[in-house]
Amino acid sequence: MSIFQSAFDFLSGSPGLAAGRDHNDFVGQTVELGDVKLRIKRVIAEGGFAFVYEAQDLGSGRDYALKRLLSNEEEKSKAIIQEVCFMKKLSGHPNIVQFSSAASIGKEESDTGQGEYLILTELCKGQLVEFLKRAEANNPIPCNTVLKIFYQSCRGVQHMHKQKPPIIHRDLKVENLLVSHQGTIKLCDFGSATSIAHYPDYTWSAQKRAMVEEEITRNTTPMYRTPEIIDLYSNYPINEKQDIWALGCILYLLCFKQHPFEDGAKLGIVNGKYSIPSNDTKYTVFHDLIRKY
Repeated sequence: MSIFQSAFDFLSGSPGLAAGRDHNDFVGQTVELGDVKLRIKRVIAEGGFAFVYEAQDLGSGRDYALKRLLSNEEEKSKAIIQEVCFMKKLSGHPNIVQFSSAASIGKEESDTGQGEYLILTELCKGQLVEFLKRAEANNPIPCNTVLKIFYQSCRGVQHMHKQKPPIIHRDLKVENLLVSHQGTIKLCDFGSATSIAHYPDYTWSAQKRAMVEEEITRNTTPMYRTPEIIDLYSNYPINEKQDIWALGCILYLLCFKQHPFEDGAKLGIVNGKYSIPSNDTKYTVFHDLIRKY
């Protein structure tokens, strides 16, 4: 059975919207996903061909996050379907954003001329990065709060890596950590996730390395990339350990309000060249842990 519900005519608002409808025109519409009718309240976030809205269930009054993705390419559509598969598989863990349902229509039925995909999840209070920005204006984050955030982030990643085969997030960063209304850390955005690991060796051609490098570049953030990703000729495995490296970067950022590789310089990452502030006395308990990452 398809992971997507049949969603022809899922827009039950104003018919015949112009093909050039933008994300703001979506606000105010009524969307049907299965037996649930949702009213689109506002835009929460946007980027590229993805938009996130706050939507309310007209039956229960419950608020959800509704992610809308547009695609006019087969490869992009496959990636979206894979994202939904991963979300459905991972949902249920307390530190993974909870998946509810998904729907799609083909570009032939869409008035945008592109395939449209809707993914319904729980609505969180906000991004962790917003919390960090507010904290910067006040006192440093208490050690117990840093520990709570980091521990819960690790639990979410551990759940991904326990799957068979392991699911690798690949774009783990503070921007992809949400805070629920109960104060729980939730890992989100699985659009870059994969279950495919790479094991480069001397038999790999330059063409194969270039192909893998291009694919990795599309799905990772420069300052969070690992040394083995930066230098494919090192022939180290590229697997779920890249998420562990990213967790170390997140812990560093939680403690010192900056990324250990802020400029994403390749040489610095390959050499693991970063420094813990010599005058830090507040987060000394985390120093050895950061170094292990």
